[in-house]
Amino acid sequence: LRPRTDPRALARYYLTGERFGSAEAARIGLLTTAGADVDDVLEPVLDGLRRASPTALAETKHLLTTKVLENFDQDAGELTRLSSRLFASADAREGMTAFLERREPGWVL
Repeated sequence: LRPRTDPRALARYYLTGERFGSAEAARIGLLTTAGADVDDVLEPVLDGLRRASPTALAETKHLLTTKVLENFDQDAGELTRLSSRLFASADAREGMTAFLERREPGWVL
């Protein structure tokens, strides 16, 4: 998410857990576009993809994803360690238990 999303918006939603709709997701860069009618939104995209050369599409995809994959490979170990530590924490247990019991976790003021 980080390479594509507005950093301030990402920080806000990471920290608060707020929910947001498709228009906000598009505004912050999480979605490319949003609209009420999915067919209307997708029509020009699909038309462009149908008209493009398969080789050009493959090479463009490679160019667009190379840096993201390199960064992921570099960060994967640290992200795995962080996730393991967080998911094994008392806060995680309390949060999951509260969710299953349909109550607020103990840290909510």
